[in-house]
Amino acid sequence: MTLDEARTIYKKAKVTADLASPEWVRLFDTNAKRPQIAVRDSEIGDVLPIATVARNAPHDDEELLFNAPYYLRAAILVAEQAFAVIRTQRATIERLEGEVNAVAEAKDFAANCAMLCTEPAFKKFLEERHGLARPLTDQKVATRVRSILAVGSRSELNSDPAAAERWKALRADYDAWKRA
Repeated sequence: MTLDEARTIYKKAKVTADLASPEWVRLFDTNAKRPQIAVRDSEIGDVLPIATVARNAPHDDEELLFNAPYYLRAAILVAEQAFAVIRTQRATIERLEGEVNAVAEAKDFAANCAMLCTEPAFKKFLEERHGLARPLTDQKVATRVRSILAVGSRSELNSDPAAAERWKALRADYDAWKRA
């Protein structure tokens, strides 16, 4: 059985368990000398046989058959409780992922900028798109980036939201340039 098949069966079992008679009882057919499973009619109180068990049926199979509605209802109750826990845990995970993403978004832009300023491809981008003159030294790159971003120090990228947004835009332009 696959998980998809089990899900389909679970849905059917849940509906059937709700529709099945709530009380099953054991009977013994004295004429046939065989055990029976019956349901009690809740409106009139009559006991109506629904199954006769073969004489040679193993006792454990008879027990499973007789207790099937109770076992099924118990399994559904446990499954529903587990589903509720899973939904709660998923909501918690989504909330925590959001918090982690928020923390990641508020990362150290100054350090990110400093690292990027040493990359040869970023230097070439600044030369082509922002007029950085040769030789492409780390010092010239840092100075040009501060000028482009209108900051006195890269540390402002962490303290000034507007400067951080300018850095994100410059970095996005660089990423687009790399893809072109």
